[in-house]
Amino acid sequence: MNLFDRFFSTDADDDGARPGARDDRRGLIVSLAAHGLLILLMVVGFSTAPDNPGPVQVELWAQGTVADAAAPQEQPEEQQPEPQPEPEPTPEPEPQPDDSARLAAEQAAAQAEAARQAQLAEAQARAAAAAQAKADAEIALAKERKAREEMERRLAEQAAKEKAEKEAAAQAAKEKAAQEKEKAEKAAAEKAAADKAAAEKAAADKAAREQAAKEKAEKEAAAQAAREKAEKEKAEKEKAAKAAAEKAAAEKAAAEKAAKEKAAKEKAAKEAEAKRQALRAAMRGDALEAAGISSGNADRNQRGGGGNDGYAAKVRACVQPGVVYNVPPRNGSANPTASFRTRLGSNGQVQGVDLTRSSGNPRFDDAVQKGILACSPFPKPPGGKYPSYIDVDYRMYD
Repeated sequence: MNLFDRFFSTDADDDGARPGARDDRRGLIVSLAAHGLLILLMVVGFSTAPDNPGPVQVELWAQGTVADAAAPQEQPEEQQPEPQPEPEPTPEPEPQPDDSARLAAEQAAAQAEAARQAQLAEAQARAAAAAQAKADAEIALAKERKAREEMERRLAEQAAKEKAEKEAAAQAAKEKAAQEKEKAEKAAAEKAAADKAAAEKAAADKAAREQAAKEKAEKEAAAQAAREKAEKEKAEKEKAAKAAAEKAAAEKAAAEKAAKEKAAKEKAAKEAEAKRQALRAAMRGDALEAAGISSGNADRNQRGGGGNDGYAAKVRACVQPGVVYNVPPRNGSANPTASFRTRLGSNGQVQGVDLTRSSGNPRFDDAVQKGILACSPFPKPPGGKYPSYIDVDYRMYD
């Protein structure tokens, strides 16, 4: 604040009064100061005036009244006061030669008038200077007020700008905080989703491992059960096979025993029959050298070939061990018979066996054929020479 503002400031200015009220008070003070200065100049002029002054004209002017002076108006430019016209000099009268006293009086009056005019001009100049000072003061006040208003406007604009910037910064910070919060929430949600997915995957992997372990255990248990079952079945099969083998062995032993007993009986019967035949032959006086030498045929009513009952018994005894067949119990009088023609070499070796009549049982026929083939070489005939073939009839129950 400058010296002028300090001089004309009031408490209301310091307390934040309205700018219009401050301007009114300042205008009133300036107007009072200007009038006081004019009155002082008038007093000084009158005190220095001559004793016989002529008429004096003083022009006083001021805006408003002393009691209620109007506020000075803003003036964009300084206005210089209009200069007062200089008073025209009074033409001096032509001097008269016979009136010197009157001329001296007129000259004195003219000098007094000139002095008065000079004082008046000086008073007017002082008044103009006071008015100019007042105008300058008003212009200065107006400029100062305008500058202050401009400053206030700029400060207001700066404050508004700063406020807007602060609000924008606050809004930006708020938006940034919201974005960061949203980003943090999004990151937290993604992390939660990732953790959930990882937990679900871990649970799925664990369940898969447990399922795989369970399936493996079930497969191992099934394999163990299958092995145990296979071992059990194998043991049962071995047991059954052993029982069957023992049964077969027992049956074979029984069959062999029965066959041996039957063979012994048959041998005894054959021996008795041979004795009878020998006795019959001796009685007939038939001295046959060999069975079937002339025709090569054996007795078809015998089991083996040859016309001698003793030779037929030898042939059966040779063929029978090779016949492997479980003879079933006899039912009725039927006695299946298989007939074969056996081709022999000169050394008695079997060269071929042909089925000439089947017994009706292929298994029995095959067993007899194998027995004939196993009897090689054939027993040597009594005559010492082998025929080209021998017909062999083999009966099941003889």
